[in-house]
Amino acid sequence: MRARVIDAYSIKPIDAEGIREAVSETGGRVVVAEDHHAEGGLGAAVLAALAAEPITDLHLKHLAVDGVPGSGTTEELLSWAGIDSAHIAEAARATLEG
Repeated sequence: MRARVIDAYSIKPIDAEGIREAVSETGGRVVVAEDHHAEGGLGAAVLAALAAEPITDLHLKHLAVDGVPGSGTTEELLSWAGIDSAHIAEAARATLEG
């Protein structure tokens, strides 16, 4: 199984065809990590793109900011929000398990 990294620089328009192709090639495994609250963000756009065609075996992990951040370094805040590289890697591994 291979991984894909898609830099979605914009959620509108989003490359829905490219996302569906990548998800198909990775066996339905998706990790969305965004420096934004989950509502109305990249995760919602990815799910809308995936809803256009049936996916029989989707394993999705959505990492997003859930709370109001305080002060800290970039690394501290990314870790606090659960969207740093360690959390992304952990989410990717978890999609392989389930």
